[in-house]
Amino acid sequence: MSAHEPSLAAEGIPLQALVTELRRRCEAVSRLQGGSTYFHEDLGIFRELAEERGFLLREAPAFLIRPPDDEGNEHQVWFRPETRDALKATWPDFFGLLVIHRANEEQKASPIDYLERWWLHNELFGDDVTFLGALSTDSGLRLLIRQPAIAGTPATEEEIRHFFTSSGWRSFIIEGNIAYFDPDRRVVISDTHRGNLIKMDDGLLAPIDLRVQPVSGAFLDIVTKTLRNDVRSMMEHRPTEFCSLPANIRSPIANNERAFRSLSQGSGGNPPPAL
Repeated sequence: MSAHEPSLAAEGIPLQALVTELRRRCEAVSRLQGGSTYFHEDLGIFRELAEERGFLLREAPAFLIRPPDDEGNEHQVWFRPETRDALKATWPDFFGLLVIHRANEEQKASPIDYLERWWLHNELFGDDVTFLGALSTDSGLRLLIRQPAIAGTPATEEEIRHFFTSSGWRSFIIEGNIAYFDPDRRVVISDTHRGNLIKMDDGLLAPIDLRVQPVSGAFLDIVTKTLRNDVRSMMEHRPTEFCSLPANIRSPIANNERAFRSLSQGSGGNPPPAL
């Protein structure tokens, strides 16, 4: 193990197991108070578990001492060419953004949402992100992960659209941004800009930093309603174009409508839990 790599108990915990336990605790609090948990409640639940499991770090690991190689809206990043991976630390008390959020709350993801996102990122896209632990600082909580480095070039917008729609994802617009919905897994993703999908030397695309969120209940209703409205809007504003398109080009639009109907008619108002 590198001297610049933190050694924490979290490294031995699979993301799925960690997220499952955190969600179980959230559900217990929700039952007790009669409503879903919010950001600060999730933050408290995460801190409590981190203390119990011993992966809440009080001192910065060695790699955080030197200046980062890169940084973005969510992370500071340290590249390690010798192991072909990157170490990432979230900004204090900022764990990315949700694809869909309740009207009476911020779009900010909680640390539990953040870990769930990376678990799903691994499951859906073959990534291998590892959670290393959490660092408590005067400015707030920072989460630490390790992610394999991907060599390649940014994919084009057309390649990105084809990558998702050809795999069954349905595109829709949420808050002015393009997002995608998988009706089978009931998962939504966004932040699919060119910098987050890398075209590798073999021509395949590798997502590296997408927002990923499971949806059920009211959130699922929002997605299905948006899909329906997007389809209707397209048919109303461009009916001639739509009708004249070949069937293989119209299919993503038609599939959106079928996805909406199957979800809205088959769920009986009570869709099963998401992943």
